[in-house]
Amino acid sequence: MTLLRAERVTLGYGGRPVVHDVSLGVTEGGVGLIGESGSGKTTLARAFLGLLTPMSGNIYYGDQTLKKANLRAFRRDVQPVFQAEALDPRMRVGRSIAEALPRAARARVGELLEQVGLDPALAARRPHELSGGQRQRVVIARALAVGPRLLILDEPTSALDVTVQARILDLLASLETERLLITHNLAVVERLCRTSHVLFAGRVVESGPTARLLANPAHPYTRALRDAVPKLGGAPPEARGRTEAVPAATGCPFRLRCPLAVAACEQAPAPRDLGGAGGTGGMEGRRVACHRAEDVLSA
Repeated sequence: MTLLRAERVTLGYGGRPVVHDVSLGVTEGGVGLIGESGSGKTTLARAFLGLLTPMSGNIYYGDQTLKKANLRAFRRDVQPVFQAEALDPRMRVGRSIAEALPRAARARVGELLEQVGLDPALAARRPHELSGGQRQRVVIARALAVGPRLLILDEPTSALDVTVQARILDLLASLETERLLITHNLAVVERLCRTSHVLFAGRVVESGPTARLLANPAHPYTRALRDAVPKLGGAPPEARGRTEAVPAATGCPFRLRCPLAVAACEQAPAPRDLGGAGGTGGMEGRRVACHRAEDVLSA
């Protein structure tokens, strides 16, 4: 059963929508939300955590909406993992982790630190006495304290150097807890998530198995994200289309930046399946909102 899902959710601030009619669920093997800054990833994560009420649609926890769900069970089962700066600089590490534990279980702080690869003696230190990687592990330990079934991770490695990132990714991959990962880093989502959804201007433009989606994108925005990743020893990535253009207010929101845009793109494309009967071979589980998906696939 899908633990957490959004059904036709629209989200906004001050009455202005920023996420539009999104439907997706957190399934086994990890789910990634991919997109550039401002695409709506963190806004959607806030709604999944119950921190933002949808303007329309619903967030479901199991088979109940969050409004009707047992919030005590929800807060135990679904835990956020923020970036390391979220730690209170005035609070010692051990106390920060122990906040989530009942008094009788606070002796587990050392076990939790060991679980994330840290020396239990670090419990006596404050965040500024730790490295960036150590602080991020403390944030993960704090989330694990209540035994969650799902971690919602918002750019958990963005402020870390490459070697520390690798250790954090190894740690996350070793956990049995399911995960919803918000990131713009394609290498991270490929490592940790079986399924991914690509967001642009608050809309899901492509979904599918992560490996297939990144290997052969069906949406020009997904392809642009993939092609923008620098390759060691290669030439710098070449920008395609008008990368500075704002999302279009009507029709396909990506059309002002899209190198493949045609007159049909003045009409908003509906999400459609690429696999199954009549679909493109090998595209099972793939969905895309693009009039020219077949041209992108064959490019």
